[in-house]
Amino acid sequence: MHFNRRSSILLASGLASHVLAANVSTLATRLKAISADVFPDLKDIAVDIWNNPEIGLDEHHAHDLVVDYFTTQRPGEWIVTPHAFGMPTAWRLEFEFTVPARSPNTPLPVIGFMSEYDALVGIGHACGHNHIALNGLAAASMARQAVIDLGIPARIVLMGTPDEESEAGKHTLLEAGAFDGVDVWFMAHPTSTSAVQPMNARINAIANFRGGSHNDVVRSAYEALVAVSDRAAAGLPGTSSTAVAVEDVGMFECNIVQSQISLGINGSSLETVQQTVSSILDSTFPGVTFTATLDSDGGVNLTSFGPGGHASDSTKGPLVLTVKTFQALSSQQGVTFYLPGNTTATALDITFDIRSRFTLDLDSVLDVVTATVGNLAASISTDTVYPALEVTPFIPDVFINLLKTPDYGSQTNWGISTFAPASTDASWLQGAVVDPTTKALIGADRVVFHPNFGICPPGTAHCAFNHEPPFRDLAGTDFSYTQTEIVARALAQIAVELLNDPVMMANATAILGN
Repeated sequence: MHFNRRSSILLASGLASHVLAANVSTLATRLKAISADVFPDLKDIAVDIWNNPEIGLDEHHAHDLVVDYFTTQRPGEWIVTPHAFGMPTAWRLEFEFTVPARSPNTPLPVIGFMSEYDALVGIGHACGHNHIALNGLAAASMARQAVIDLGIPARIVLMGTPDEESEAGKHTLLEAGAFDGVDVWFMAHPTSTSAVQPMNARINAIANFRGGSHNDVVRSAYEALVAVSDRAAAGLPGTSSTAVAVEDVGMFECNIVQSQISLGINGSSLETVQQTVSSILDSTFPGVTFTATLDSDGGVNLTSFGPGGHASDSTKGPLVLTVKTFQALSSQQGVTFYLPGNTTATALDITFDIRSRFTLDLDSVLDVVTATVGNLAASISTDTVYPALEVTPFIPDVFINLLKTPDYGSQTNWGISTFAPASTDASWLQGAVVDPTTKALIGADRVVFHPNFGICPPGTAHCAFNHEPPFRDLAGTDFSYTQTEIVARALAQIAVELLNDPVMMANATAILGN
């Protein structure tokens, strides 16, 4: 006889039915008391992570903070695995609790939490991963104590996942089996506004430009930038597709719009460059400024400044201003271009951060971008795909309704959105399956609940978005830590309720049976 996953869940719940469900009517109050005990120390870990940012795969200090705390300050509470699954900066905490009345042959219900803790090149925790680390640590710790207090048989896993930003650390962990045996995973991400929403699909195309001279390679690279910009403006395949360029010079990261870019111009006067740039710079370049000066390389050094930001955002930034300037001046007789301070280089790489709302459309967008670059580049390579993360049913409504209650601040600003603001490697373990025609979610390997919560204080006139340098400061405020505590406590409550109620768990995981 064959049972699908949903049937198996219901059968298992029937076998365990002789263990009475706990009374969770006062769970919210209980979790407040638990949080008062566990959260302060965990916040200290997060503050330490914020003060000591480490880029992906180099998060040794963050790794050691967590491992040392749970082995020396909270010994015996968790099975602690450092350097988990072959990744030097991954860690795993695991906990099991059972009661005598439960059959030893009945699998324990299980919930997983995830923490991230990698920072960004040059701008520290401007994506707020110190809060993702804290959210996982706090939610798992609160849920652990609650199931003990209430006598709920359960297994809880907390996975420390390195390098979300650049190399999809969760993909590496998935292939190593880190997420096996756990159908529901929770994490939460700080940002400028609160919403349960999907995340887009992403791939980076790294175009390598080579030339006989420095001027030749800069011209080829900028001609490609113009071509891709024009093609994107005309419309890319798929839904909400973008191709945002990052110049691989200085301090850069593939998914960060640089806040400063320089382009040298020979064969044109300082006055002409200034007038040209001024005519281009308008309100469609928010927060962008420039300087143009004569430099030691014999030309005009145009340096463009801006807020930077997330590569999912197609807002015109500093690099775009230099591209438009190149476009305006490149046809003039005798004008050449160079990279100030780097005029001997005959190689330049440009990363095109390519995104689309649905994974199914990503290849077609990539094909258009690579065809547009064409022979201007010597070669084009790609990195690891980040699939789209979809919003699975049931848990989002439970979460939003819980946050409306007084115990969680009577928050009415939450909703379920269809807008995908960024990407996440958590999509790898979700393994979403969407209908190729309607793009509706029809199945998944695992339920991954990934709410995005706002950390901007009320009344803030303008709130920085992730990957903008000012977001780093937001991620260090007392208000941001208060918001993380609330969201972590809410996730802990839902986790405990799922562990306690087989029917609720079956509803939450019903999408997995398709």
